[in-house]
Amino acid sequence: MTSTPPSPLELQVFGTPVAVVAGRETRLPLKRAIALLAYLGFDAGVVPRAHLATLLWPDADESQGRTRLRRLVYTIEEALGSPVLSADGDGLALDAGHVGIDALRFARFARRAVASAAFDEATLAEARQWIERARRPMLQGIAFGSGVFDDWLKAVSLEHEHLLARLLERLADALGQRGEFAAAVALAEGLVALDPYREPSHVLLMQLHARQGHSAGVEAAYTRCAELLRAEFGIPPGPQTERAYLRLTDDLKRLLSNRVERPAVRFAEGGAGAIAYTTLGAGEQALVVCPGFVGHIEIALEHPPFRECVEALADRFRVILFDRRGVGLSERLRATSTPAALAGDVAAILAHAGVPRAWIFGSSEGGLGAMRLAIDHPGHVEGLCLFGSLARGSAAPDYPWALPAPAYDVWLQRLVAAWGGPAGIETFAPSRVDDPAWRAWWARIVRHAASPGGLETILGGLRDADLRADLSRIAVPTLVMHRRGDRAVRFEAGEHLAKHIPGAAWQPLEGEDHFWWCGDSARVTEAILRFTAR
Repeated sequence: MTSTPPSPLELQVFGTPVAVVAGRETRLPLKRAIALLAYLGFDAGVVPRAHLATLLWPDADESQGRTRLRRLVYTIEEALGSPVLSADGDGLALDAGHVGIDALRFARFARRAVASAAFDEATLAEARQWIERARRPMLQGIAFGSGVFDDWLKAVSLEHEHLLARLLERLADALGQRGEFAAAVALAEGLVALDPYREPSHVLLMQLHARQGHSAGVEAAYTRCAELLRAEFGIPPGPQTERAYLRLTDDLKRLLSNRVERPAVRFAEGGAGAIAYTTLGAGEQALVVCPGFVGHIEIALEHPPFRECVEALADRFRVILFDRRGVGLSERLRATSTPAALAGDVAAILAHAGVPRAWIFGSSEGGLGAMRLAIDHPGHVEGLCLFGSLARGSAAPDYPWALPAPAYDVWLQRLVAAWGGPAGIETFAPSRVDDPAWRAWWARIVRHAASPGGLETILGGLRDADLRADLSRIAVPTLVMHRRGDRAVRFEAGEHLAKHIPGAAWQPLEGEDHFWWCGDSARVTEAILRFTAR
């Protein structure tokens, strides 16, 4: 952890938070003082005072909140002995040049490490140093009755856990290859503890036991995985886990050639944070899958129906999957999600991956970002494939094919209330609503993709989106697909797109599932392959 010189003020947020000033530990007297410094440090910009007052004192009126904020700033700077906050108009910011936060330094290191092809000695040593510290709860004990702050902390903690899990996995694998099995197994056990239902973690544990020739360890790891899934969801391990177990028990010596493939995750730096992506296939042309409002590329690829559809496309294309900012392995949003922001994510990924032009496959609200990219940056886009998409997020007098804004807000609150379980599966995949494996997988995606507050940020941007005036500017080949019984986005919304995008090919499909990989998914992949081959 010595790669970055220490700042005059170091805020340590792992475990019980402390401030270190000029090398000396200083405990701030108020929980809100730590909360304010941490919030401004993670935001990395100017935050309006009114927002900070609401964040820290949700029950106070604006005048009381602002007065308390002024006193808190004075208390912080008196305790630290120097000014660390700067005023900018009606906002406050942390002096980033003089303040460091351990969690942000960890995140920068972890992203570099998990994106590297292999751990060199320096990376291995730094990873070992970070692991114990980074496994402590973030801002432990900091709570003061603010739901807004609690939700923000939950979101940044979830993002941290995703990075920590990736680093644990890479470090355990690296230590296993070096023969340091005791340390590697301990890390794999930590990975299982982070998410007991993530099957690749159990597979890694089985592999580490197999490398040592411990068949009993392989058996114990598989049995624990099976019992956890059966007790929680009433399902057996997935086919990939089952195949790995059978191979390992049949022939331990052939472990390395039979390892379950895990996607190599890369991070593209966009203007507002890192975007996680992975690639499958090696075709000459690239196809970027622009996702809907929620996702997690690692968990998605553990789901056989989704992976089979992606692999069908990867027979021809270099398929790029990504987590939009705000969900999954990508950084959390600092502002409402918009089609332009999603288009910016795709542009950043293309630049990072060295792909000058690509086909863009946008499903659901991901289609809005795909269309925005084609409108603003047509040079990046070979063509568009849209599925279950729409031009406007909420209804208007001349656009009745979406929920009115008030009804949309009610639907969003119901979705948020059910978050953590298989929220909305009856709308998104009605043909699989009673399938335990689908429900378990979707619940895992939901838990790991975003916090309830993050979900509101993402879907708030969808409600306010409207691309109707710009559809005529789309000048790339476009395929529009929509299922007649789609319960999430009405069929007429797809017809509207096909009618108003110049030269668009219209492909109506049967079925009612909104997820493109659910139902008759072969018709979707076949239509894409056929259209892009013209």
